[in-house]
Amino acid sequence: MPSYPTNSLNFLKLLDNHANGTHQTLPVPAKVPLNIIVAGAGLGGLATAIALARRGHRVTVYEQASTLGEVGAGIQMPSNSTRLLLSWGLGPYLGDRVIEPASILFRRWQSGEVIGHTRLVPDFRKNFDAPYYVIHRAHFHDALHRLALDLGVTVKVNSKVAEYDPAQPSLRLESGETYTADLIVAADGLRSKARPTILKGADRVAKPTGFAAYRGVIGVEEIRAHPELAWLIDEPNLNLW
Repeated sequence: MPSYPTNSLNFLKLLDNHANGTHQTLPVPAKVPLNIIVAGAGLGGLATAIALARRGHRVTVYEQASTLGEVGAGIQMPSNSTRLLLSWGLGPYLGDRVIEPASILFRRWQSGEVIGHTRLVPDFRKNFDAPYYVIHRAHFHDALHRLALDLGVTVKVNSKVAEYDPAQPSLRLESGETYTADLIVAADGLRSKARPTILKGADRVAKPTGFAAYRGVIGVEEIRAHPELAWLIDEPNLNLW
């Protein structure tokens, strides 16, 4: 008889034991170290820089903002992401700013009754060899930034890209400086200057869907002081109505 659900998790047996998702793996050094530029120091840009620096490449990140900081609220980090991030050595940089919720609870909106329960602890560490985390986006961004710097990545702010030249490859900043590299990775967001360059002027901008989501952050002490909300922080869970 096959195990339920139909051996779908058996591929994990082929993975090394990562000590419940906390093991840092050693990267295989690149045979030919490159000089690489990453445009954009958001989550994607910094993660790319870390992955490349761990292989021994020389990485410089150019960011248009004057200071690094990530806007937004909470971000969920599922096991397929945390397994990779922790193998990079990000765990100590996350520290106590990351939370491992016990469960995802779906509740009936009229009464709060639990009508769906996904247990995260200890199931996700056991089944996927890595935890399921939630963290504030700014804290996640800060952890990536500090790890990147410790790996030797150079991050330059006030460096907005004006144009790319794929033939060199090179980029020119709005301040006039031009920088060349063996490889340029554009992680420059929704208003990318690289996208219309690659598409030869025919940019494909994001199209509004008509949907919107509003998010906010409330301090723990404020929740604890409210008699109808205090139970929400008795145990860290993801509650959805």
